[in-house]
Amino acid sequence: MIRLRTDGLLRRLLLFILLFSLCFTVLASSVQLYFEYRREMRDIEARMALIRAGYLASLERSLWDLDEAQLDVQLRGLVDFSDVARVRLLSDDFTLLRGEAEPKGPLRIERFPLDYQPPSGPARHLGELEVSIDLGAVHRRLYATGLASLLWMGVFLCGLAVALSGLFYRLVTRHLQVMAEFARRIGAGHWQEPLRLDRRRSAHADEIDTVAHALDDMRRAILSDIERRELDRVALQDKRDELQAMVERRTASLARAKDEAEAANLAKSRFLATMSHELRTPLNGILGMAELLRGARLDALDRQRLQALYKAGEGLLAILNEVLCFARLEEGESQAEMLGFSLRQLCTEVLALLEPMALERGDTLHVEVDEQLAAHQHGAEQYLRQVLSNLLANAIKFTAHGQVELRVQVLASDQNGQRLRVSVSDNGIGIEPAMQAKIFDRFVQASEAVARRYGGTGLGLAICKHLVEKLGGRIGLNSVPGQGSCFWFELDIARGQPAVAHEPACSASASLRILVVEDVALNREVAGGLLVRDGHQVCFAEDAEQALQACAQQRFDLILLDVHLPGLSGVEVCRRIRAIPGPNRGSRILALTAGVQPAQVPDYLAAGMQGVLAKPLRLEHLRQALAEVAPAPVAALGSGMDWSLLQTHRSLLGEQKLQALLAVLRQSIEQHATALAEALQARDCAAVSHLAHRLAGSCDSLGFAGLAGVLRRLEDAAQGQDEQALLALSEPLAAELEQARTTLKHLIQS
Repeated sequence: MIRLRTDGLLRRLLLFILLFSLCFTVLASSVQLYFEYRREMRDIEARMALIRAGYLASLERSLWDLDEAQLDVQLRGLVDFSDVARVRLLSDDFTLLRGEAEPKGPLRIERFPLDYQPPSGPARHLGELEVSIDLGAVHRRLYATGLASLLWMGVFLCGLAVALSGLFYRLVTRHLQVMAEFARRIGAGHWQEPLRLDRRRSAHADEIDTVAHALDDMRRAILSDIERRELDRVALQDKRDELQAMVERRTASLARAKDEAEAANLAKSRFLATMSHELRTPLNGILGMAELLRGARLDALDRQRLQALYKAGEGLLAILNEVLCFARLEEGESQAEMLGFSLRQLCTEVLALLEPMALERGDTLHVEVDEQLAAHQHGAEQYLRQVLSNLLANAIKFTAHGQVELRVQVLASDQNGQRLRVSVSDNGIGIEPAMQAKIFDRFVQASEAVARRYGGTGLGLAICKHLVEKLGGRIGLNSVPGQGSCFWFELDIARGQPAVAHEPACSASASLRILVVEDVALNREVAGGLLVRDGHQVCFAEDAEQALQACAQQRFDLILLDVHLPGLSGVEVCRRIRAIPGPNRGSRILALTAGVQPAQVPDYLAAGMQGVLAKPLRLEHLRQALAEVAPAPVAALGSGMDWSLLQTHRSLLGEQKLQALLAVLRQSIEQHATALAEALQARDCAAVSHLAHRLAGSCDSLGFAGLAGVLRRLEDAAQGQDEQALLALSEPLAAELEQARTTLKHLIQS
């Protein structure tokens, strides 16, 4: 029995045979019908020729004799011709019609003129004979003939197709199915059973035998390969086990190395943090005491010794700052803050800062700035300041009684920015060619003699290279030993807009009440000595508990709060001061820390601190911070802006971060103002207290002292259930909110 698969080769063969048979049958039937049609047309032509030759003469004679009876007999004879549907005689004497009056179907009409030649005289035209042939009958015969032919030929070809399909199945398809099943067994891993086809053996192998033998040869080759592979597997098993053991030992060794590296990196970070605090703390005492002794009455020798002590402390601080700066760069803690600035002004400021050092060395400073340099730039101003400071300080350090030149060139310019080349040249000791290739590596100096004579860590140029590359630039040098060096860097910098002029901070003319929270006695003495000498009233606290007690008992204009206190940290102390109602809830709080990490400053500000003072305390920095404190009574806290605090944030965080904080504050004001107005209208004291407390902290941390003061008074009134006070504060609150919105709009748009 023939088994047909729906998608098998036999089914497709049968379909192809049937399709070919159908096409052949249609073509053959068409040819046959064509020839039948030609035969029918020839028969019709023959009948017309017979009428023309055998009937026209007698019709002409009968028509001449006007023998109507004879004409009727003759016309009836013509109608009896095959396929003649109608005969009509038209003359002047007769109009005779025989056959169907209106025959159906397609007709072929033949017209024969009737002309008679009398015995004497010219030929006479007697009329016309019209014969209509029924082509419909011809078409019906052709249809019947073609249909019969098509049916018989179709039956014959279908039988032939079935017979051929059966033959193909017997000769090919069933053997292909056996070979396919054999291939599936091979794929399943049954290689022992050979391929056997159900067919009689023949002396001559055909294509099926060839394929079957090839498949069986493949089976034997697979068996041979498996046996060989098994032998190889057994032979390699010992090697694999040995390699596995080696990998495990190596993996364990790498894991230990990784753990050791992580532990070393953690120890390095802890060491830097500890060194930052532990070294800066005694250094704070050294420099602070030296600063205090400067005001004492000393003879010339002691003053000279004191100056040497102070210079040594400053040198130690510079070394410590370089080490910590490079550590922060390596760990990725230092991020570029993009803000608007003037490169011309930056060069002037850096030169002014280093001028005393140059005068001490007997050097002269020169600056040359390209006239094509844009008036304002937008970029990492702090990075450029540090690079310029390091390069100029190095040039001054290694040049005695010489010349140091800072030069800014514009290499290329377009509407978006400029390509700059900044160079620092000197005529100092120069650098040997062998050292120039690695002078930017960390802890590398020009030579051991230079290191012994001039000191330093060898990190300054490494820091410069790191910062310039973070800005997308490149740095290099040209130097001749004994003639001087030229350090340069190139980078692209965007054009900027003029900086917005901010309201200057008010200087404190009266003495301030200051609380110093510091656990180290030496640092307390230094801070107290510096503050008392400037006429301020100072109280001290050694830990968090004493600080909180002092803040609860009296109000201070300024609180200097050490971040690293024993027990409760200074950050948590600040949070508690801001959260608990008391006389110092709105007082200015500055962080004191030996490790000023940029990533930690936002945490200090979020806790409610309004700035950071780095240890060791420098007199000029301390005086600048005190100048930003404007002592005012509690009742006056509801008016004005603390521009100095805003400027402090700008210098510590950068313009980009400050803009983000201002945007967050504006969003917070818009969210809380509506809810606060609804709570005031509903006399919901709990909601008023909660909303005012949250919004006051945000405003106070960004210098909006007027709005923060009104909100704190609103919070106090809500906590005391004083509805009259709440009603009285509604109008000042609306005014301060409107003023804050206007100020924020101006700051953010600028």
